[in-house]
Amino acid sequence: MRQAVVTGASRGIGKAVADALEDEGYRVHRVSTAVLDVADKGAVDAFMGELEELDVLVNCAGIGHFDRIEDLDTADLQRVYDVNVMGTVHFCKAAIPLMRRKGGLIVNIGSLRAIHCSAGRAPYTMSKFAVRAFSKTLGMELKDQGIKVSCINPGYVYTDMISQRIEREGLRPQDILVPEDIAKTVLMLTALSPGAIVEEVNMGEIWD
Repeated sequence: MRQAVVTGASRGIGKAVADALEDEGYRVHRVSTAVLDVADKGAVDAFMGELEELDVLVNCAGIGHFDRIEDLDTADLQRVYDVNVMGTVHFCKAAIPLMRRKGGLIVNIGSLRAIHCSAGRAPYTMSKFAVRAFSKTLGMELKDQGIKVSCINPGYVYTDMISQRIEREGLRPQDILVPEDIAKTVLMLTALSPGAIVEEVNMGEIWD
């Protein structure tokens, strides 16, 4: 049975991705950030060490913090970076040995904020810039090993993270992306031939 690991799988994008992969016949190992701190390398290595092989890794775990830079507590910035960036790094590094034998796919969830900056969102924007750069570099390094790396950059998605703003601005789920859109994109990436490398997918839109 094909094996997949999905982080941040308890809700939102992660849950939709995990559900979709299970429907496709994968055995999905779901990582809930309430149980496993993705920023804890030791915990990540212990979790991944239980697996013998891996076909797909999808890094969905992420948090946001929004503040103007002059008001920003650097501890909040560090926590966002630790979860969004280092959590992704830890899982990717642990996945590589598990994928070497027969190849695999790593999908990291970035953001359109990694392309379009906005005032008051420095921690989240900085972290997603790093995820995007990391994904591109990792893909270059793993290409010859049969391991593909893609970064999906969604705009606003109808999740708990921005639900209050969505309701405040009178938007409906059909006005923006929903988690299932990201899940379908992941499934598309898993269905491509080994030589079809998709470095990046930009989806939806954002606004200030």
